[in-house]
Amino acid sequence: MINNEEQFISYISKSFKSIRELPADWIGIGDDAAKIISKHEDIIYCADAMVEDVHFKSSYGYESIGWKSIVSNQSDLAGMGAKALAFTVTLGLNNTFTKSSLKSLYKGMDNACKKFGGFIIGGDVVKSETIFISISAIGTPYKSNNLLLRSNAKKNDIIAVTGSIGDAAAGHYIIENEIPGYNKQKTKFLYPKPKFSESKIAVELGINCGMDLSDGISKDLLRICNASNVEIEVQLEKLSSNEALRKIYKDNFYSTIASSGEDYELILIGEENKIKALNSQMKINIIGKVTKEKKINLVFIKNNKKTNIESEGFDHFE
Repeated sequence: MINNEEQFISYISKSFKSIRELPADWIGIGDDAAKIISKHEDIIYCADAMVEDVHFKSSYGYESIGWKSIVSNQSDLAGMGAKALAFTVTLGLNNTFTKSSLKSLYKGMDNACKKFGGFIIGGDVVKSETIFISISAIGTPYKSNNLLLRSNAKKNDIIAVTGSIGDAAAGHYIIENEIPGYNKQKTKFLYPKPKFSESKIAVELGINCGMDLSDGISKDLLRICNASNVEIEVQLEKLSSNEALRKIYKDNFYSTIASSGEDYELILIGEENKIKALNSQMKINIIGKVTKEKKINLVFIKNNKKTNIESEGFDHFE
């Protein structure tokens, strides 16, 4: 059992490589603030929080929860065209949280850092009735003069996404309903992967519009419509998804897929020649096009007809 903050700091400082083995000229956990050195002039910063019974349940296992808490921030960095440099971790813990839970949580965070990059350099721990994990991330861009921004979509640009859509949300549904099988979907929900290599290729090819796909195609594309003041048209049949999910979603297949969150894929938008070049270097799915400027709208097409999506994607306040 860890009884105070000093024991907590001592334990995590000695136990995990991403905390213990920092670059020689950095200062990490142990002082009032951390020091990091980057050769880049540009620093990319983001933050993401996870709250028990809103974003996770302890029954998922704290190793998975720790992994996802880091990956969700890594994915935000990838969605900007940046790589991970460092993280700070703030925890709110109650009396149900054990040393074993702490060990599993930091093992998951440590593994995500070792796998995809970044060091844990500090944070805070507080007593809280509800367990929460809040991560702040610092990254550096792959190209300092080219970030993936939501506001850069232009008329006739092509819309592409990485990976299979809907697997993570299906994995959550399958776990909650104790449905056997579907191991791919369960793994994608519990242990998602940020798309750093895809992000790097995209910005090096000159693509400068995109974002992390984490709240569902319907909600995230609408964010791009708003930021760029454009209309986007999406062909639902072109969304890449696992056909096995049709057995679960049945008649609501496309609506559910389009509104499914936590995939941690990338939306990438650019001129046709750049998207073709991207498609020659990695697997992407071309799903639509920017059809109009100065008109905020998201249109879904199914069987050559406009159709409505019943759900608008994940929202923290719903």
